[in-house]
Amino acid sequence: MSTVDVLVIGAHPPALIGLRDHLGQALHGSVFGLNVSAKVCGVGMGVAGAWTAKRLVQLSPRAVVLVGTAGIYPGQAGFQPLDVVVAEELKLLDHAALGGHTAYPTPMQTQLAAPSAMVAGLLGNQRGRTHRVKLASPLADTRDAEFANSVPMRLGCAAESLEAFAVAQACQLMNVPFGIALGVSHVLGEHAETDWQRYHRDASRAAATALLNWVHAGAPGMPHR
Repeated sequence: MSTVDVLVIGAHPPALIGLRDHLGQALHGSVFGLNVSAKVCGVGMGVAGAWTAKRLVQLSPRAVVLVGTAGIYPGQAGFQPLDVVVAEELKLLDHAALGGHTAYPTPMQTQLAAPSAMVAGLLGNQRGRTHRVKLASPLADTRDAEFANSVPMRLGCAAESLEAFAVAQACQLMNVPFGIALGVSHVLGEHAETDWQRYHRDASRAAATALLNWVHAGAPGMPHR
C-alpha cells in the first residue's frame, strides 16, 4: 500500500464520522495538500495496539492522530459536552490495581508522554473549547461513580479512553509522532452509557474538526520526509 502523510485512527466507524465529508466513503484522500487516510483500530486496548501497528507498517505515516470520544471524570470544572481534550500524557488504569487488589509488575510501562510538538499543534488556537489533559486508559469503561470520582486525585487524569494508551505505545515503538484529540461525550459513572449515546456522534465531529484545523495549519509537529 502507498504511504500517507497523516494516519487518522478511530476505535470504530462512528469515531470517523466527521471525516467523511473531506475524505469520502473510502476515508482516504488529499486534505489541504496532505495525503490523509483514516482507519479503524477496534474497540479497547486488547485490539487497538495491534491494529495500529499493522497500519503503521502498511502505510508508513509521518504522523498519527487518534480521534473519537472520551469520558470526563466527575467534578472536573470547565468541561462541557463536545469540548475536545488533547492528551499530553497517557496512564494505564487498572481498576483492581488502583483498589489495591492487584499490582503492576515493576518493569511494566504504565505511562508515556505524547510528543510536545504534536500536543501544541493540536491545541493550536482552539483553546476555548480544547483542553490539554492527562488521559487514563482502562481495559473497561469506568462505571462506578465513587471510583470515577477518585481517579483525578489518585492518577491526575481528567478523562479516559480505552484505546489511547495502546495506540500511543504502538506509535512510540515505531518512532512515529502521535497526537490524541477526543470529543467529550459523557461524564464517567453510572449514566455514562446514556450520555454517550446522546453525544458521541457530535463529539466525534468535534474531534475531527480539531484534526482538520491542525492539518489546515500545516500539521505542526509532523516531521518532514
